[in-house]
Amino acid sequence: MEVECPICSESAHIVYLQGARMDVSCERCGKYCIGIPIASSRELAEHEKRHILAGAIRNLSGQGVKVEILNLEDIELVLDSVIAPSDPLEAIDLLLNHLLPKTGKASEYVEWSAPTDYPILYARDSEEFKYYIEKARELKLIEPHPNGIKYRLSLKGWRRLAELRKYERKSDQAFVAMWFDSSFDEVWENGFKPALDETGYKPIKINWEEHNEKICDRIIATIRKSGLLVADVTGQRHNVYFEVGFAMGLGIPVIWTCHETDIKNLPFDTRQYNHIVWSGSEDLKERLIKRIEATLPIRPRKGQ
Repeated sequence: MEVECPICSESAHIVYLQGARMDVSCERCGKYCIGIPIASSRELAEHEKRHILAGAIRNLSGQGVKVEILNLEDIELVLDSVIAPSDPLEAIDLLLNHLLPKTGKASEYVEWSAPTDYPILYARDSEEFKYYIEKARELKLIEPHPNGIKYRLSLKGWRRLAELRKYERKSDQAFVAMWFDSSFDEVWENGFKPALDETGYKPIKINWEEHNEKICDRIIATIRKSGLLVADVTGQRHNVYFEVGFAMGLGIPVIWTCHETDIKNLPFDTRQYNHIVWSGSEDLKERLIKRIEATLPIRPRKGQ
């Protein structure tokens, strides 16, 4: 049965319909399950991040993840599980990763269709997708096939991917940059710490106020040894932004989080990043686990 895709509004196919939910197969968004009430809701139709939602479903379903959107909270969970490019250069880096040969043959071309494949790069439409392709060609990172719809990595593109991988951290240590007010003790114990434990990371935090030594040296040494930095910007603490800036300079992945009551206070410079907006420690734990599992190398869970 042909329907209008609730996510991208283009033609899609219902694979299975039961009760108040349906499985949708969309050429653009991929395969997902959605509740019929939410599919026809104004909240979804007017959601400002529908293009990111489409990209999240397309990329997650391509990885074999079954995406279910049965209520408004599920929309936010799916959005929280991915990190969309924040500028054209990040989109082009993502494009290069999608061009990696599937067969291992370096000369292999990958075929793309802008009208159906644009969500792969979290683009708003096919024109934005074609813009990224054009700029990647101008930068000589990709080479087109004579037919114009297939592309492969150039030597310069392979070099760029090598540079990106050079900064991937093998460490299983996760540094948590956060406000050390006593009111956050419960959030650390029941939110950050168990989420990192369960995803195979060793959580560590350093309280600036508890040490007399030169704290910056200790912070720098600890971050250098970390494979991930989780930054909670609730309270707008200067030390958190310092730690984030240092980690980003080293190419260490950063996951941003913020309590829902403080998200409106984020400074303009960091508001562009996709924050996990949490309401309590259990909510934070669930969202952080999903984000880590969807965006970082899979590690053995605790106890495995």
